[in-house]
Amino acid sequence: MTKPSKLKRRLRTAYRVQPKTESSCVYSTSALARAIVAIQAREVNQLLPFVKRGDLFEPLKELRDYHLQGRFLSVEQIPDWLRQHCSDWKWNPSPPVHFTLSPAAESRVLEAIRNKQSVVLESSDILEVKEFYGTLRYGGEVYSVRSYGALWWLWQAVQSLVSACGWRECDAIEFALSNRVPDGLPIGVQLESNLVSGLSFLSVRVPLYMQPDEVARVYAQVRRAHKRKARYKGISEFTARFVRFVEEYRLRRPRAKWKAIIAEWNRQHPQEPISEKRARNLILNYSRILCRIREQIAFEAQGG
Repeated sequence: MTKPSKLKRRLRTAYRVQPKTESSCVYSTSALARAIVAIQAREVNQLLPFVKRGDLFEPLKELRDYHLQGRFLSVEQIPDWLRQHCSDWKWNPSPPVHFTLSPAAESRVLEAIRNKQSVVLESSDILEVKEFYGTLRYGGEVYSVRSYGALWWLWQAVQSLVSACGWRECDAIEFALSNRVPDGLPIGVQLESNLVSGLSFLSVRVPLYMQPDEVARVYAQVRRAHKRKARYKGISEFTARFVRFVEEYRLRRPRAKWKAIIAEWNRQHPQEPISEKRARNLILNYSRILCRIREQIAFEAQGG
């Protein structure tokens, strides 16, 4: 049994220790997922001729019409194209600059815009000045995106495709530049390790179209990815059920003797009674069994 002092210390820290969360994704290439992304890709292309200013896919249209000039790259050309356009901003003498204003200044500017009036900003009104929009990740490389040039339009197009279609960033880049249909869809995965309880929890975010057998395969794939090759030899199903019975029985009858516990088990489980010899073995090793359960949980929680 866990000593009360240790249990108290664990519970006291529960309010101070936050679970550690790690997010990632796996990739579904089922026939249905592949069909869905092909439908999405064709629908996006069908929409582009009718896109207007301010529409969701305006950046994709701008990118293809003006920066690709209606021609697609091969997938192999994408890394060179990304590197080449990283320097677009250098050729613009005054690239767009984005200001982060204080709340009071922001209200004043919005009011002036509504009234079609000019506004003067003081240095104290500006909290941040930046020309940097974000990053694009492709092929293991990270590309900085300035607020000007082809990469800026690609970055916006990728955001739109990821948001509207649920694609991975790399798939959205390839579709935008090469018109390549993704191989499947990403599935969100979140692994939470709770140091207080000694448990890990795996959350797999799957779309509702997924069939139960594929969900099971995805779960098994994710679980394998978070486990080491070594295996911990756990307890049997019978032993786990016996521990549940004993702990629940003792919860209601803290002073119960082993003789009464075994007798009650045999009464409730006539199909699998515990013999005297087996009872002696279980009673003798019960503390060790509890330790093995905790060790197994800890082993699994650490990616065992």
